[in-house]
Amino acid sequence: MSGQPLPPVLVEAFASDAPDCSPGAPVAGGKTNPLPEPSQIGIVPGAASLNDGFPPLSMTAPSAGGVPPFGVDMNGILYLLSAHVAFLNAGQWYPFSAALAAAMGGYQVGAVVQQAADANASWINTVAGNSTNPDTAVPLGSEGWWSSKPLDLAVSLSGAQNNYALPGASDYILDVTATTAVTFSGIVAQRDGQRITIRKVDNSANAVKLLSLSGLSAAANQFQIIAAGLSLPLQYMALTIMWNETVDAWVQV
Repeated sequence: MSGQPLPPVLVEAFASDAPDCSPGAPVAGGKTNPLPEPSQIGIVPGAASLNDGFPPLSMTAPSAGGVPPFGVDMNGILYLLSAHVAFLNAGQWYPFSAALAAAMGGYQVGAVVQQAADANASWINTVAGNSTNPDTAVPLGSEGWWSSKPLDLAVSLSGAQNNYALPGASDYILDVTATTAVTFSGIVAQRDGQRITIRKVDNSANAVKLLSLSGLSAAANQFQIIAAGLSLPLQYMALTIMWNETVDAWVQV
């Protein structure tokens, strides 16, 4: 057979019920939790850490001055590692962690974290070394993160909107309150395939219109819809457009 067989389901972390303690104050059957990151050499002889693992002294014979490895450390490191396995085994996603971002110099491109406000959605990172919390970025969907689900943007607009700037690379639902007639002559895209659903949400007679410009020009961020443009005159009328880099234009979908 190809691949690997499905491993046993890990329903809880190893030593999850063992009491927390430390090598300096061990508890029978306990576990070192949290396991220290910095070296414990010179602090607790023989104690393990994330930096050193089990130190040389714990691998030296007691007759030569060594200290046997601490059982609480063994329980502690197995608990730490298996807790992550159990978490992933449950199909869960990691949230953004400022501590992790600081420790590793930011998230790499393609990293995925769960959204705090919507457990059914995730943030995907598009910027190397990103340390900005996507859940507190203003506006949401900016600072190099884009959402796996469209984000709602409620805006009050009037008049000509020349190359309207989107706050990020996410897909958006743009709920427009038209205080006067609104005319979009272009929208600045941030990625190929980016989608926007433009929806008129007020019940005024002010229409929301998308003009088709002549020719193809990425700088103009133009629409390829119909020659005379497309109008949303009534409340809750909507259309969805997508940026297509091949034709350098927004196309109706």
